[in-house]
Amino acid sequence: MKRKEIVLIKETRQNEVVKKIMDAIAPFLTIRASDRVAIKINLSGAKEIYANTHYETVESLIHYLRDKYGNAQITVIEGSDGAFFSGKTTWDIFYKFKYKEIEMQGAQLCNLDDLAHDHVLKIETISGPQEVNFCRFPADYLISIVPPKTHNIFPVSLSIPNLIGFVKPEHRVLMFGASNPEMKRINFIHSEKYFQLLPLANRNFVALLKQIQPSLVIIDGLYGMEGKGPIKGSPVFHGFAIACEDAVMADALATHVMGFSGDDVPYLALANSEGLGNNRWQNIIGVDPQMVKFPYRPHPLFQRQRKWRETKSRNETAAGQSPKGTVVDAQPPKGTVVDAQPPKGTVVDAQPPENRPQDHDGNHSPQN
Repeated sequence: MKRKEIVLIKETRQNEVVKKIMDAIAPFLTIRASDRVAIKINLSGAKEIYANTHYETVESLIHYLRDKYGNAQITVIEGSDGAFFSGKTTWDIFYKFKYKEIEMQGAQLCNLDDLAHDHVLKIETISGPQEVNFCRFPADYLISIVPPKTHNIFPVSLSIPNLIGFVKPEHRVLMFGASNPEMKRINFIHSEKYFQLLPLANRNFVALLKQIQPSLVIIDGLYGMEGKGPIKGSPVFHGFAIACEDAVMADALATHVMGFSGDDVPYLALANSEGLGNNRWQNIIGVDPQMVKFPYRPHPLFQRQRKWRETKSRNETAAGQSPKGTVVDAQPPKGTVVDAQPPKGTVVDAQPPENRPQDHDGNHSPQN
């Protein structure tokens, strides 16, 4: 697989994030002026602003694509699971978070829930194999732009979980390994069935990634969400952004910047083994990851997530097998060169700390 370039910047000004990250990644992009561009946002919160992609970021990206590349056909797309589970529509969320104004910028707005979900994906659930329906959007260049958030299963929600918006609303919960009635009966804190969901969800989302692969991922880390993400967590004022045409690499670096290990996110290694991306980065263009690394408070279920992985590894080792799907640590070896501006480089130690994310208050904005 040809290695894609990845950019990491530190920026705390909303009006500068897009220009700075796009200027840095622009020389390596494959986008063309004639491309029909779709910008897949994340609106998982029906009312929680920090759970969603920021409107100002998307607006700035539209102007950048027009001015830099001359793209004339740009559509902002989303199918909001937060809307569905709160009894609203994606259009309701579009209006609530200013996205109706996209049309005033000369771009289009598309509710993926309104499209025909006529493609079939075979997935796994605790009740056995199932099929879910998903849609495609006719675009030549698909950009996924998301905030960094913690999650109750993965344990981070980044660009690959953002693909859930393409799945038929009634089928989305199945992607996590169980039907809606089954989910309601599972006690995530105490039930052993929770451990069954973890490998199923990771495999299901990698299966979806095989069908829909973003052309470019932008992790907008001006703000993030920690704790009870991906919806009910607390906001974090973080001040970074990542851009890469490899979704797996972008998610892997964001995972590290959030203070987690790649070992904690099984879909990264699984996607890497399937040839869908690279879960190891090398020459980062921009800043040293240690300059922006900020440990997020994990989801309260984080220790259960790790227990599943450790138990699985021990069982396979006891059986004399190499642990299948073992996650390769997404961090580069010590002494990896991180390019500030090619070809100049800075030597950094990108290894994660020994301790897991701890409680902290320094960069946290007041909770809404």
